[in-house]
Formats: sequence, C-alpha cells, structure tokens
Amino acid sequence: MKKGTAFIGAFLVMIICSSPIAAAEKGKVGPWVKINEKDGIVAYARDNSRVPLKEGRCVGVINSSAENIENMMRDWDAYLKVLFMAKEAHPATGPFCKPGPDTYCAYLRQGAPWPVEDRDGYGTLNFYVDKPTGEVLVKVTVGENTMPLTKNVTRLPFCEMEWMIRPIDANHCLVVYQLMMVPGGSIDKLPKSVINWSMKHFGILTFENIRKLAKQDKYKHAKGYITKTDWPADLRYYIEDINTSDYKIQK
Repeated sequence: MKKGTAFIGAFLVMIICSSPIAAAEKGKVGPWVKINEKDGIVAYARDNSRVPLKEGRCVGVINSSAENIENMMRDWDAYLKVLFMAKEAHPATGPFCKPGPDTYCAYLRQGAPWPVEDRDGYGTLNFYVDKPTGEVLVKVTVGENTMPLTKNVTRLPFCEMEWMIRPIDANHCLVVYQLMMVPGGSIDKLPKSVINWSMKHFGILTFENIRKLAKQDKYKHAKGYITKTDWPADLRYYIEDINTSDYKIQK
C-alpha cells in the first residue's frame, strides 16, 4: 500500500471505530479476535455494544522495566510521540476534571489529513497500581463537557484508552493498549478495505512508537513507581484475560 494511503488509513481508524451513541460504563462484548501480528505485537478486535464497529487492542513485550514505562506515561511529550498524528497533549483546567497526584486533567488534539477536521477533547488520565503484582493501569477518558470548542476542530464526544503494564522481569514488561471512541462530526461512508486495513495496522503502529520511545535514555532510569492509587477491583477485568506466556520477548 502506498505511503499516502497508509497515512490516511491509520488515522481513519480513530474516526470510524464508533458513532455517537450513549456510552455505558460496561457493554456487552464479544471475544477478542486476532487480526494481525508483527514483530511479536499482536492486534485484536472485538464487538462491543458501546460502539457499532470494533474495539481494538494490541499486546506485546517492551524491552524495558514496568517502572520505566509507567514513568513514560506521565510525560506529556511521550503522548505526542506515541499517539498517531498527535498535535497537542498538555494539562488543562476546568470543571470537567479535578487534578491529583494520580489524576491528570488533559487537553488532547489529533491531527487529520485534509479534508477531515482535527479531533480534540478534554478528559482525565487516571493512574492505578496493583502493589502485589506491580501491574499498572493508565485509563484515559474523554467525554462531553462545557469546555469551549476549538475553531475548525471537531470535538470528540467520547473516547477511552487503556494502557496496562505488567512486569515480566527487571528489563521487560508486557504492555496492553486498548481503544474505542466516538469521533463526532460527519464522516462519509468509507470502503471496507480501508476500514479493514486501519483496524489491522493502527494499534501496531502505536505500539511500535512505544518501543522506539522506550529506547531513549530519558525513559531508562526510573527509580520505582510514581503511582500510589490502588487499581480498583472493578477495573481488574481489563487485564484478567491476558496470558503473559502467549507473548515472547523480542531480541
């Protein structure tokens, strides 16, 4: 596939994976189905009643400690380098969020190829740790609020991302990236081939960015976890079905 088509296709998964519907805290979900694999990174998709198309997940091993990746996820600059076509990622203030040591209030903006408008939203980044296992959950939630709209940018009504980090040993961890969203705006009906390509490759592209970033010196020297808030029992279902032995350490 030509580079330009790939560029647009990777963005389109962000804007087609759902449509404006009410989002319940949990929805009826189908089984995860493997749709792609590259360099030990495995991409999955599943039906979720909260969104009309697919929810996506990518799983793989990072050659870095869980503490390093948890520290990385608290760096605003990291989101600009990991999230595809990210234009802005920075703290924000407003009634939509109450900040705390383990809660970041955020403004996120993602670029888009012409003629599609950029997407943006205000939301929260909540950090949790399971102290007995060292597992970390970073839950990103963007929702409707009263913050002023940005000119020529479509506001995201709803988006959820989860980053789950499980230690393997001192130098390796398993990372799970999960995503679903309501894009807002009006998008023309897209060819099925574009949708299929996007679902297969977007998560893997994002995961490859995490691996690249983990090699940078600034993300190699964490001295323990920053997060103190316990991972709530009602959110443990995010990682209960992940078997670490299914994913191999890459040389």
